[in-house]
Amino acid sequence: MEQADGILDQLSSMGAARSPIPVSNMIGGIVAGLSICRLFTNSVDEGFALVPHHTVFTTVAFCPVPFLWNVVTAHFFEANLLKAVLVTPCLVALTRLLERLWTAQAIVLHLLFTAAGTGFAFFAAELVHVYRTHHEKEWFEPTRGCSGLLVAVALGVRHAYPLEKIWGVQSQHLPFGIACGYAFVGLLMPGLLEDWAFAPLALFFGWVHLRYLMWYPTAQAFGDHSPDFTFASLFPRALRPVVGCLGSGMHSLTAAVAPSFVQLRQVGDVGNSITYDPSQEAMEEGVSWGGQGIGLSLTSLSAPAGLGASSGPVVPGGPGSKEYAARRAKALALLDQNIKSLFAPESSSRPSGLSRTDDHAGGAAAAPALASPPQLAAEVDMDEHL
Repeated sequence: MEQADGILDQLSSMGAARSPIPVSNMIGGIVAGLSICRLFTNSVDEGFALVPHHTVFTTVAFCPVPFLWNVVTAHFFEANLLKAVLVTPCLVALTRLLERLWTAQAIVLHLLFTAAGTGFAFFAAELVHVYRTHHEKEWFEPTRGCSGLLVAVALGVRHAYPLEKIWGVQSQHLPFGIACGYAFVGLLMPGLLEDWAFAPLALFFGWVHLRYLMWYPTAQAFGDHSPDFTFASLFPRALRPVVGCLGSGMHSLTAAVAPSFVQLRQVGDVGNSITYDPSQEAMEEGVSWGGQGIGLSLTSLSAPAGLGASSGPVVPGGPGSKEYAARRAKALALLDQNIKSLFAPESSSRPSGLSRTDDHAGGAAAAPALASPPQLAAEVDMDEHL
């Protein structure tokens, strides 16, 4: 364990040496800085907001290259200062959670890929809309907002901390809740949230990056191909069958075009699990999942330091780290409490299956065995007289 802590400290010091400024502070500074600068000059919108015309045609004579970068930069500032004040602390708080388990490079790549995919999809939709309706004014209107960035960070937190509660909501419901909130308000009041379409698009492209493209050092593989991280798992249980059917159809169509990209790994192709598996860790740590009778015990037993240890180096957030140990202890405590609450009433109370007639039926047979001391004395005296 001391060796694992030493490797963890070494990796943390290396990450700190490479990125002296935390990614959360950088994102918060960029969002706040660009949002404030937009109040004083319109050049921020001209250069960084998603204007479909600027994405295709340049507006600067000395720069013949179109502003292709605006599909990404449009996600890093708000049009309203009040929205920036509300969104920036949320972005910083969620990104700091990711910094515990992800490297700075992983966070940046995830946000850039999600922003780029969302921006290009939104640009394509605007292009089709202008071509179909002939509303040339929308061709020059800027769109900017951090809704897609917020959903991308929440999706990463959902993948890294599936059992944690954030702001009173379980993290696995946070990305879908944010995306639905933005879409609902944006459809009701389009002028208030002009970037509402970024949120559902970021939910999809962020999942694509985590599912197929992201590098996981604990498993030494690209993408989380586990059955617990399908696209339908991001939705509530009532919607999962419908989304699962649609997702299966899209997966089949994509497999016909790019089979190597969407091909899923088999169970035995990866040595270590990508995400935290409490059952596997419990078996390695000597945790008993089954007990005698109807009682189930999740009490962790002391195991040798080398038992179940991974042969590879311990990375931040990987099996054996402090973060996973805390999450394992919390998960096992919650499971133990829930199982005890289910089985405790049955073991302490009278079984409901026994009726009053059963008591009368068994009373006659048990009467001789429950005879009182005076009765026993009378029987002894009768034997002596006989």
